[in-house]
Amino acid sequence: MVMGMGEAPCISVPKVLGEEAIRLAIGLELIDRGLRVKKRSGRVFIPLIRELSKGEVKILEEKIEGLEASTLEFKEVKKRPRSLLEALKGKLPPHLLAHLPQSMDVVGRVAIIEVPLDLVDYEDLLGVAVMEVHKQVETVLAKLGAVDGELRLRNYKVIAGVGNTETFHREHGCIYHLDPTEVYFSPRLSREHWRIARQVEEGETVIDMFAGVGPFSIQIGKKHREVKVYAIDINPDAYNYLRENVEKNKVQDRVFPLLGDAEAIIKGNYLGVADRVIMNLPERAIEFVGIACEALKSAGGVLHYYGFEAEPDALGRAREKLSKAVSNAGRVIEEFTGLRKVRAVAPHEWQVALDAVIR
Repeated sequence: MVMGMGEAPCISVPKVLGEEAIRLAIGLELIDRGLRVKKRSGRVFIPLIRELSKGEVKILEEKIEGLEASTLEFKEVKKRPRSLLEALKGKLPPHLLAHLPQSMDVVGRVAIIEVPLDLVDYEDLLGVAVMEVHKQVETVLAKLGAVDGELRLRNYKVIAGVGNTETFHREHGCIYHLDPTEVYFSPRLSREHWRIARQVEEGETVIDMFAGVGPFSIQIGKKHREVKVYAIDINPDAYNYLRENVEKNKVQDRVFPLLGDAEAIIKGNYLGVADRVIMNLPERAIEFVGIACEALKSAGGVLHYYGFEAEPDALGRAREKLSKAVSNAGRVIEEFTGLRKVRAVAPHEWQVALDAVIR
């Protein structure tokens, strides 16, 4: 027997009846899913988990014309590992299996992973294992440091795959073209993009101060037809992807990309126009609360603020900090309609989201 082959009882039918026969074998719980269906000489051969009795063959022949029973060699189906642990067991020293990353970001066909220090010498193996577990992944990137700088970028190293970092990412009915090495994008905020979009009402004007490639803005534009969303970003690469994504998602009549510094753009043309302002710049959002308040209409509006805060009482700290910044801007928080921890970013540190009604 050839490696990767297995001999098994089977039924064969004319090719035109192949799908019907497969459904029948599945329904009778007879098909052997560990072996591949074979096509040859105008017939389809379906591997079975056991030999059929003469009575069973007769019954099946009555249901499907031209059915025959025989024994044949089939190729085995290569089973995809369900986890990094399963993929790397036997390939890594046993004591290192406990250090495997517990999570990663998958952006379209690109996986982004943080390689623990103990596994740096095995990063190539780790990258290949990621691709074995996630069949859509074509490139695996290892993080080389934290998100940094005005453009919120991070350095990466290709550890597996074709090395192409440009990809298409789908989320809640929207598609985003991007390169995670050139723009900031976090698939872990998928729920936030949808959550905020659901809060927007028809007729609103929204300013997305740090829009990136558009996940907040485009989601809002997809969900609502009667809105105006001004999507601002200072990164030229993000802006170019944003413009493309607006067109791809067919929201160009309600999402308007703007390139430049958010404060300068708002001061230039958008003071007092917004019903809602999104501030997804957790490293520095507190510095822009003043201009965000100026962007809101004089009658008030909603501020969606994101920040990083440490325990204990991360939400309490964020609430106090935002309240003080809003007060310094000459406005007040009427109420907080949402206070939530979005994701852990370090031991005992969180990205938090605060929804505040400003008057």
